[in-house]
Order: sequence, then C-alpha cells, then structure tokens
Amino acid sequence: MEISHNNAWEQFLDEFISVFSVYDLNKYKIFICGSYDEDSFTTLQEIKNIVKNKDNTLAFFEKEFRRTHIENLILKFDLIAKFSDEIIMIIDHDKGGHMIEMGIILSYTEFLRKTKVFVLKDADITHVLKKGGLLTPFFEENKNLFYFDDNDKLYLKVKDLYEIE
Repeated sequence: MEISHNNAWEQFLDEFISVFSVYDLNKYKIFICGSYDEDSFTTLQEIKNIVKNKDNTLAFFEKEFRRTHIENLILKFDLIAKFSDEIIMIIDHDKGGHMIEMGIILSYTEFLRKTKVFVLKDADITHVLKKGGLLTPFFEENKNLFYFDDNDKLYLKVKDLYEIE
C-alpha cells in the first residue's frame, strides 16, 4: 500500500525548519519512539539527550511536530519515519499508541531496516510481540533488538551503540 502525503511534505519541512533549523536537514536524523506516559517519556527524553551528543546527529520525537498531519496520527508517523535515517523504539509496556507504531514498523521493510528496538526485560508485553514481532525474521538480538533490566543499563547500551562517552 502506497501512502500519499499530498501537500503535507512542504508543511512538514516548514515545520521542521521552524522547530530545528535548515542546517539540521543535513544531520543524521533519529526518530525516538515509545510511550509518552509520564514515566516512560522521561526515559525517552534521556535517550534523546544521549543520542544528540553524537556529532552531526539530530534526535526528535513525533510530538515535536504539532502542525503536520494533526488529523491523522498514522500518516504523521509514516511521514516522520520516512524522513528519518533511523528509528529507536523503546518498549517498557504495551499500553499505548507506540504499539500501533511498532506494528507499522513491522509491516514496512523500509522502517524495519532502520529500527533498533530496546525492550525492558520481563515487561508485561503482548504475546504477539514476545512470540512473533520481536523474533527473527524481524529482529535479531544484539543487532537491532536489545533487552535491558533498568534505565541505567538502557542508557549505557545506547551510549555504547552510538559510541558516546
């Protein structure tokens, strides 16, 4: 299925430049996904802070774009994911819109190829992920799938993967 964004692309670029800058268009763009509930979003913010320390890298969240595709969040996700060089998905529970986004990632090879998933060990997540979506052929542990015991270990793993001291 081909998704058309019609004139949303120009609006998105205008919004991107107003939120970041025209110079950020040339940076390596990392889209950070996960739950926006209060506790989980604090973790996402810390991941963003870590990753943006890598030279020539811009990390951002979907919610930083407030004008583009406000009427359809699936189209918004699709546009931002296509624009991004990489997607980081943090899963610490399965009660939110980020699970729909994970389903989209699994459905499109283009998104799957550029996604790294970090999953909290022993998190109460859906059986479909445990016994399907997080397994081969979609993900391979320690390649594009990483498990963590707590946030400190998550942060260390992200620093290690992105070669940040």
